[in-house]
Amino acid sequence: MFLTSKAVVAAVAVLALSTGNVNAFAPSSPRTTVTNTKDVCLGKISTPNLPACDSISIRQPLPTSLTQANLFTRTKVEEPVAVIELVDESSEGGWIDEDKKAEIIVLGIWAISISAFILINNFSGPWPLAMKQVPERVFFLSHMIGGMLFGGGIILTTCIERLVAKSQNAQVLYFWFDKVPELDGLIVVPALTISMISGTGLAIVRYGGLNVAPPHVGAIFWTLIAFMAWWAATDLTTQVTALKAVEDMYERAENGEVGLTTPQVVVDRHFSNVVSCFFILLLYSLMVFKFGTIIPFPWQGK
Repeated sequence: MFLTSKAVVAAVAVLALSTGNVNAFAPSSPRTTVTNTKDVCLGKISTPNLPACDSISIRQPLPTSLTQANLFTRTKVEEPVAVIELVDESSEGGWIDEDKKAEIIVLGIWAISISAFILINNFSGPWPLAMKQVPERVFFLSHMIGGMLFGGGIILTTCIERLVAKSQNAQVLYFWFDKVPELDGLIVVPALTISMISGTGLAIVRYGGLNVAPPHVGAIFWTLIAFMAWWAATDLTTQVTALKAVEDMYERAENGEVGLTTPQVVVDRHFSNVVSCFFILLLYSLMVFKFGTIIPFPWQGK
């Protein structure tokens, strides 16, 4: 089949155009996975009817699977870190507050219970009646041991805390205020409980009941109740504040700060402790001299 001259010229032109721009329309080599959204140029096009290369671009979006994977990875990595930071910032102080609140609640329940026991025996008579069956010497021995541990614990801790406060040592202060509640819980409170119950038992066995006992016995128990009220109002309520102040002092010392002094709340506790010691001396004076029975009170006359 023969072509006309015009057809031949057109075919030659198309062939030349195709040969000169074969790279522009040839399939591109395989790409690696696109991980960004930068413009991708297809190549130069010399045809005057088409715009320049820099105006022809394709924005390649990230595949949906990759986007989800990146978001999932970011969530798994960043969120736990934020949670850990939040826990670190508030965990220690929160635990301290909760422990102290629980301790104060338990001691409050104990104080109300033992006071109710004393008041029932003081106003209603012997209770429970089974205490009449316990030998007097058992109550007497228990009363001696309980009184010794209770009074000795109060006086000894007062002296030690004074030495600790004067040391100006953050490590020593922190150790003491961290362990004082344990000492109270293991020695002082059980000893006071034993002393009060055994003393009530002695009054029941010896005199028929706390409500008919000699005046010095009632004075002893009212002094004990007053001591417990003073201890709860001045000692327990300042333990939390003192511990926080000492912890702050300890952290500053660990960070290299020098010249630290004992927090004022710790220094002020010495007055409360000294008054508690005077309560102990008054208790033992009432037991030994039996004021109101052997030695009359001033208002009783001779």
